[in-house]
Amino acid sequence: MDFFSLSFLARVGSAAHTTLELVACIMLAIRETMDTAGVFDYYSDSGPGSMAVCILFDGATLMTLGLHGGTTSVVIITLDRYWKIVHALHHRKHYRRWMLYVGLFVSWLNGVAVHLLPAIGTTRIVDGICYPNSFWPQPRMAMVCS
Repeated sequence: MDFFSLSFLARVGSAAHTTLELVACIMLAIRETMDTAGVFDYYSDSGPGSMAVCILFDGATLMTLGLHGGTTSVVIITLDRYWKIVHALHHRKHYRRWMLYVGLFVSWLNGVAVHLLPAIGTTRIVDGICYPNSFWPQPRMAMVCS
């Protein structure tokens, strides 16, 4: 690998991490603005629109998705650089460019798998109040939630 490809890999990893952190910051600002405006005070129905607002914004799912993804991207970039520096011969022999792209996609996928999917099944609107991640199908599932 030459100097330009290394800087390209560093830029791609940093751009993905920065994008995920930016998503988290923007979602935090949107959530706080909606909370200040009183959007989350009372849900008049439990239809699909209200559930989407409850899950995505009131439950801070989109913000958490960005935070989990940002943390995972730092771990993946660190492991990539460790492999590149400590095991340089193995890296030169076996590294392919698609591996970084898969790793950065895993960052986004981790945020979805860890928080969004469980939030969809465990969030309910009861008496006009949103209860995110509160209703687990089985008690054992609630014990292992993170």
